[in-house]
Amino acid sequence: MGSLRTKTACRPRHEMAVIKSDRERSSASSFWHERAGVSAVEFAFVVPIVILLMGGIFQFGFALFMQGHISEVARETSRYVAVGEFNESEARSFAESSLINPGVTYNIDITLPDPNDPSDRTVEVSITAPLAQLSPIDILGLFEDSELTATVQRRMEFTE
Repeated sequence: MGSLRTKTACRPRHEMAVIKSDRERSSASSFWHERAGVSAVEFAFVVPIVILLMGGIFQFGFALFMQGHISEVARETSRYVAVGEFNESEARSFAESSLINPGVTYNIDITLPDPNDPSDRTVEVSITAPLAQLSPIDILGLFEDSELTATVQRRMEFTE
């Protein structure tokens, strides 16, 4: 009859290593080597960080947008006053109507040249708004005490 080999002896060594590791996996120490569910745990760690980053990017992007908008309104208002098209009350109502977010309390200061000083020909328009009222979201409370301010100075043109 020829030699009978056992089933185990016929297997190559790499298969034996796989069988041995499967046996070890079933033991109590295999808990730390189990890979099932790792992606779910990684997802649970990564998602809050990504959400915070995206919210922060949105929050600061919106703040930059509002700073640009307030600066543009201050520039336009000062230009209309400098060319003599608006007086102080008309300029204030123009600035109030041009600003978006009507629920925000904007502080608009318009300084006209002193009529008694012929060398003073400077018009200054300053618009200030609390950033906490402007921002639709404030993730970490970063904008609680911050304000957006835009100040523009122009020289009055000669009008006759």
